[in-house]
Amino acid sequence: MRNDLLFIDGELVDLDDSTKITLNYKSNLFTDLSKIVSNNSYTIKLPKTVRNQRIIQHADLPACQTDYPRTFHDTRYIRNGVEIISNGKAVLMTGADSFEIALTWGNISLLSNIIEGDKTLNDLKDSYPEYYTIWKREISNYQDGASFIMSDMNMGVRNYDNKNYIHPCVRAGWILERISQDSGIKFLFPTNVTDNLINKLLIPMLTKKGKGEDYNNQFGITYEYVNGTRPNHDYGYVLRGSTSTYKKTDYLETVDLSSSKYEGMKILKNNTKIRIMGRMFFNFVRTEVSNPRFVAYKVVNGVAEEVFSVGYIDLEKQGSQNWFVSFEYDDYTSVLAAGDVIYFAFADTGFFTNSWGSTTFVVGLLAFTEETNVFEDGISDGYYPIISNLPNIKQIDFIKSLSVMSGTFAVVKDDVTVRFVSMDEVITNKSRAIDWTTKVVASYQDNKPKTISFSLDGFAQKNVYKWKEDKTVSGDYEGCINVDDETIELSKDSVTLPFAATDTRTGKAYIPIYEYEDNEEIGKIGKVEPRILLEISNNGKSRATFNGLSWHALLSKNYQSYQKVVHNPVVITEKIEINDIELKELDVTVPVYLGQYGRYYAIISVKAEDTGICECKLLQLEV
Repeated sequence: MRNDLLFIDGELVDLDDSTKITLNYKSNLFTDLSKIVSNNSYTIKLPKTVRNQRIIQHADLPACQTDYPRTFHDTRYIRNGVEIISNGKAVLMTGADSFEIALTWGNISLLSNIIEGDKTLNDLKDSYPEYYTIWKREISNYQDGASFIMSDMNMGVRNYDNKNYIHPCVRAGWILERISQDSGIKFLFPTNVTDNLINKLLIPMLTKKGKGEDYNNQFGITYEYVNGTRPNHDYGYVLRGSTSTYKKTDYLETVDLSSSKYEGMKILKNNTKIRIMGRMFFNFVRTEVSNPRFVAYKVVNGVAEEVFSVGYIDLEKQGSQNWFVSFEYDDYTSVLAAGDVIYFAFADTGFFTNSWGSTTFVVGLLAFTEETNVFEDGISDGYYPIISNLPNIKQIDFIKSLSVMSGTFAVVKDDVTVRFVSMDEVITNKSRAIDWTTKVVASYQDNKPKTISFSLDGFAQKNVYKWKEDKTVSGDYEGCINVDDETIELSKDSVTLPFAATDTRTGKAYIPIYEYEDNEEIGKIGKVEPRILLEISNNGKSRATFNGLSWHALLSKNYQSYQKVVHNPVVITEKIEINDIELKELDVTVPVYLGQYGRYYAIISVKAEDTGICECKLLQLEV
């Protein structure tokens, strides 16, 4: 009779005498630091019972269409009355004589909502109204508490460029809070890491995407068709609004041309585009065949310059000189500047003769800024959206970056919390070490471990830490951790972060995102890789620097204990008696003590079968 229960998606599955459930507990402390590993099971073979067939939705039948094998399923595992796994994930691997499944729990299970779908920082949920800052030509105070700040740095803007300026920054801690809020997971870093690193890290926004389409700015305006010409216009058949059609939004204002009729639409902000929507049809008189278009245009030096044009969808001749035409459109103007005035007209039509008796048309307008600009009174409000301007980095990679930079490792605390633990904390925890001396199941009569080795998986003699490549960066900011073992691979790239390093000029970060050709006075924004910087004080004002963030500096500061542990590793494997309650409460951040060898050990992994005897892989710590 079995003494364990397995639930998948809340349903108890059938187990038989041949179903073997072996669990692997893994520590992140000594793996490749660019990865977050999770606990897992060896393959579990479930019997082909009617109940199990129903639970897996008959996925073993070729004719059955189901996504069951392609999705993770919530899992609980209870053994001897102890819930060992409370929040795991199961996946169906194959189905033949039995149904083969695998379990994961711990880090990957808890982080699955972030990992699945490759969510990026741009996928973070926005607020309403959206998260934004006002982009102004002023530097913030150092550590002023705001989430979005202006920090002094060099972005390649030339002194005579009066349109471009340093971009805003977002605090890394704010991004971490947003990921936590969206995922429901708490990320608990040591207090010293939060205070001395994360709270001072800045993410400069290297794009300037505008607000985009906001339907609160959409409106319809009624125009009438006017036969005849207009001063300084190339079109003889224009649309004109009545006095009652006056409109003003954040982006547009109707203006009059003559006779108090609002024929023009004045643009109020730089980099404005207008989405123009509508349908219209009418009759006109023309002797020759025409190619009617509905256009929007502005007048430049007395000449009409089209900013929008759409052809007809139907043109019918209804007599010797009479024509019927219809238009349907939903498209965008070219980019317009503050002060531009646009007009609507018909090209290649003729004298208006509408047999329906109606002379008016409704045009739908939705103005927005595709690209934002620094605040300039009367021209730009400096509205700078946050989420859309964050770097295109996966959320899980952002979390890993903070972990690796701080020399901490992910450990699940509970169903909603991931702790990040440093090797210093593990060493300190020797005072709380668990004594496993009497729990060892000796493999030999003499005082030796079951196995002993002198290397850690995934390590080379030289383990290189890198920033992302960026052709605009000239300095060398790599670092490495050395392992004293000439029998292993000579060198490997251990970590490459999704951020590029940053050069320093005149004591501040240098990110040359603005480019100039020949004698251009206004720079164009180029492309550089994402950056992460450190905020420092410049006479009480915020300044961004990369000093202290080179890998050499980070490894020297945050990896001293770690480097000592992995430099000359001694790894032993022992069989240890661990009951189910102890297994459930296993804490890889607390060392164990083995009196047989008079040494403390950090847990690398535990392979737990249902016999109560576990195979434990342990790394020897300094006395």
